[in-house]
Amino acid sequence: MRTVGLKTRFLTRSLSAGLFTAALMTSGCASFWLLYPGMAESSDPHLDPKDAGYSYQAVTVINPQGHRLTGWLFDNSGDYGTVLVAGGNAQNISSTYSVSRYLINNGFRVLVFTYQGFGNNEGRADLSSLIGDAQTFYAFIGNKYKGEPIAFAGYSTGAVTGLCLGDLDRLSAVVVEGTFNPKTVITDKHLYIAMAVDPMLESSVPDDLDTSRCLQELQSVPVLFLHNPNDPLAPYDSARRLYDSYQGPKEFVDTKVAPGADAHYGSVSDAEARAKVLAFLKLHLRL
Repeated sequence: MRTVGLKTRFLTRSLSAGLFTAALMTSGCASFWLLYPGMAESSDPHLDPKDAGYSYQAVTVINPQGHRLTGWLFDNSGDYGTVLVAGGNAQNISSTYSVSRYLINNGFRVLVFTYQGFGNNEGRADLSSLIGDAQTFYAFIGNKYKGEPIAFAGYSTGAVTGLCLGDLDRLSAVVVEGTFNPKTVITDKHLYIAMAVDPMLESSVPDDLDTSRCLQELQSVPVLFLHNPNDPLAPYDSARRLYDSYQGPKEFVDTKVAPGADAHYGSVSDAEARAKVLAFLKLHLRL
């Protein structure tokens, strides 16, 4: 995928030139390194779902910081339950839609969203807003379709958001691809050049995005993990440890080998993995 490929090349050049450490020394270093709103804009495919024949409506919510955020709601007559879909860093809303559109038209609604500071959303991209942003969209769906189940599908940073939303909002199921722990990402990726600033990065990641802790608190929500053994961005062995640590109902799917950075979102080219996601969501949304 172009977005992920650009991100990988950026990280490689930054590390080689010593810019990574400089970036971490700036204020809000974790948000800078883990979100990339500028790259999300430059690599945005600017897709309109209507061009592919999908009908949707743009919905607007106000997050806890008072910023206006927009999501795309795919809602067909007869749909039951909703899946909230959140992308990763360097992903605007159309990029998130591009990797998740296979979810649309399967008997449940799909709400694709991104965070403050991304695309046309107000505010500045900040890790501290992610949970509140997701909770705001959750509340919108809960109020609009009272009593119906809500699931979450997240990619990369969006996967962390979904796991850390957890039991707090009574999700029926969570699907995560390319997940990791922002608190330990330097150690997990063996970025020895950045070890000196590891404590700074860890302290600047909000505690409510500590994936290990979130999984301990999640407890009862069914979680489907997808990960590619060749993922160059989120280490596979780290994802397996997170999976092993979760005591609730869970499944793990290895996505098929994909070239280079495309392995980060391996389900995009893995029809079998996508079918397992759909079956998992339908089961837990009671379809």
